[in-house]
Amino acid sequence: MSGLFGIIHLGLSALLSHRSALSVRSHNLANADTPGYSRQDAILGANPPVPAAGTAEALIGGQHGTGVHVVTIHRARESFLGVQARICKGALGRYRAATSALREAESILAPSPGEDVSALLDRFWDAWESVANQPENLGLRRVLRELAITLGDTFQHCVQRLNSVRLTLDDGIQARVDEVNDLAAQIAEQNRRISVAQAEGRAPNDLLDARDVLLDRLAEITGALPVNSEVGHLIVYLDGRPLVQGQSVYPISVVSGAGGIEIHSSYDDAAIAITNGEIGGLLYARDTAIPDYLNQLDSLATTLIAEVNARHQTGFGLDGVTGRDFFLAGATAGDLALDPAILADEQAIAAAAADVPGDGSIALQIANLRTAPVLAGRTLNEVAYALLGAVGNDLGAHDSGVQAQEFALAQIEQQQQSVSGVSIDEEITYLTLSQRAYEAAARIVTAADQMLGIVLERMGV
Repeated sequence: MSGLFGIIHLGLSALLSHRSALSVRSHNLANADTPGYSRQDAILGANPPVPAAGTAEALIGGQHGTGVHVVTIHRARESFLGVQARICKGALGRYRAATSALREAESILAPSPGEDVSALLDRFWDAWESVANQPENLGLRRVLRELAITLGDTFQHCVQRLNSVRLTLDDGIQARVDEVNDLAAQIAEQNRRISVAQAEGRAPNDLLDARDVLLDRLAEITGALPVNSEVGHLIVYLDGRPLVQGQSVYPISVVSGAGGIEIHSSYDDAAIAITNGEIGGLLYARDTAIPDYLNQLDSLATTLIAEVNARHQTGFGLDGVTGRDFFLAGATAGDLALDPAILADEQAIAAAAADVPGDGSIALQIANLRTAPVLAGRTLNEVAYALLGAVGNDLGAHDSGVQAQEFALAQIEQQQQSVSGVSIDEEITYLTLSQRAYEAAARIVTAADQMLGIVLERMGV
């Protein structure tokens, strides 16, 4: 197209294209602080010239430009950085969730100085030494009995509160499973809308940003990473089973199993293992760390009961009776308590090896359990210290994991910002350029209109 109408068409194409560029720049500025937003650029391209190459008209004179058009609205996004960020978010979610649960376990097993099991064991052995030195002193026997009651209560409270933490973790897992299903439904809907936009030849940049925010949160909860199928559909797998497949969703659910709760996929109703993300961290604390602490408490309590009772049964109380247990036989950490006879009368405590006044040899044998390697080559105090050390080591390792992943994520997000972030100064500069180009295009249209007016006027039309 040539002539005045061609110039008007050329100016119009410039007006429309630079108006689009202005809209894109304005959109960037409006979303400068929007989480997950990726900067957009209007990519402009020249329209095909006329006459077309290879025609007879093209042999006469040169080709004329026909203006400009918007080729596409480009989304500034580096997919590799997105994958790395999701990997870090999955690990960070795991470490943070586990750290929170482990910190609660530490507060239970080591509530304050002098109140943990190892400190109470020390006072328990000290009380037996006192009774061994003065076996006929009823006051010292009462002190021993009260310390034993406190020790049993401490074991019981630790078990009860650790089990309570596990129940709380169950609730946390259920809440996150519900969130996963909600995110999966939203991702599937975004997949549908993106497919429609792409089929219409539009660049669904804002939809892609919205979907990426959902995928980031899903990675933080489960550690799941999306993949694209051969036909271009986005798929999210959990333990090899699809959670989202294009526009289809396969929700997960929490099912009560023999060992507690399990997470099942509706894809094939099979149990799935989620080892990363917040769910992975909660499952680690629930199914690995806390059961290990409970097992150590049980081992410590049952050995304490067996070793003390074995010696106590051979001794005599002040009432001359022998063969009694000190602790309730068959008890574990969850129900550790004194034998009813000891609980009723402190004189029933067997401190003597024979029914002889002033003999405290059995009490001394029990006191010497402080240094006896009776549990896997270690003393009971060493086992108690090791339990506290295990909790501290687990917590320290996960704290270090949080710090490392936070640092790595900060580095990746900084790189993402350099690629996808909106610089207000740059956008204002580009906005001004687009504004000037729009004004120039308007001048082209105005000039062509004036020329056309002159032609019509002179022709007397």
